[in-house]
Amino acid sequence: MNNLIDAKHALLLERVGDAPAAALVMGLLTTARRIDAECAALLEPHGLSEGRFAALLAISSEPGAAPARIAERSGVTRATVTGLVDGLVRAGWAVREPDPSDRRALVLHATPAGEALLAELAPRYETWLQRLTGDIGADAAAACADALATMQRNATASA
Repeated sequence: MNNLIDAKHALLLERVGDAPAAALVMGLLTTARRIDAECAALLEPHGLSEGRFAALLAISSEPGAAPARIAERSGVTRATVTGLVDGLVRAGWAVREPDPSDRRALVLHATPAGEALLAELAPRYETWLQRLTGDIGADAAAACADALATMQRNATASA
């Protein structure tokens, strides 16, 4: 079996045919799953999920933002961001404070511990991303970006 395509995706290709474009999509799905697992493993020792990490990055980059804004920046629903922020607050990485302009509303801030965690993780992420992409030249990266853009447009059009 092709190492770029995991078993479940290979089974699907056997059923629908292994045209190069279909194999590319199955390889992309396999690669995305592997990258996702590595990302989770990078965050897990810190008690972070990818969702919490994204929320903390959003809070840090926009201090004093409302939870709805953090949800928008993180690409999650308002209900989901509530749980993510709960976890960040429990861990001591973020705080909820009354909105100075509307005491009924809350705003979010990263704590010094949250900022320190982001400062610790940033170089690790940079090293990880360089390891993942170090052998990919500019032309190959551009071709991949074009293929991804096409797949995203097609996926959106068919949804």
